[in-house]
Amino acid sequence: MKKWAIPAVLAAALFVGAGPAGAVPSGPPQPADPATFTLDNCGFPVTAQLTGKFKNIATPAGTVISTSPGLKITLTANGKTLNYVITGTSRYTFLSDSVEVVSTGRNLLLLPSPDGLYLTTGNVNYALNLDNSELRRFSGPGTATNVCPLLAP
Repeated sequence: MKKWAIPAVLAAALFVGAGPAGAVPSGPPQPADPATFTLDNCGFPVTAQLTGKFKNIATPAGTVISTSPGLKITLTANGKTLNYVITGTSRYTFLSDSVEVVSTGRNLLLLPSPDGLYLTTGNVNYALNLDNSELRRFSGPGTATNVCPLLAP
């Protein structure tokens, strides 16, 4: 699985080497059963395992909508484990110099190390530079909670 294929989960891994509609899958949601990878966004290694399905939908305007019905993630580090259901949706709008993102529902979003992994609920928006660095922090009526302290040594 390409890193950008799970943007509802890992926003900073978004679109590495991909354009807004370049290789967006079509058809029914794709299984992620299981996809295991290591994250370093907490300042220490975190093993993540995804199960469930996700799908990216490219609109005619070039916006990409990422949906994740039934997606679950298990995070493990330092002998601690967290399990989350992350069935939210994210909408990515590509501008000339940035990517605007609106996430709704429940998502796990990744910020550059050592800033963290954030469980978001409700409606949050943020922006990324084209190099995937953070341009604008979360705003909106939703909540964002850094889960790294829960996994810290």
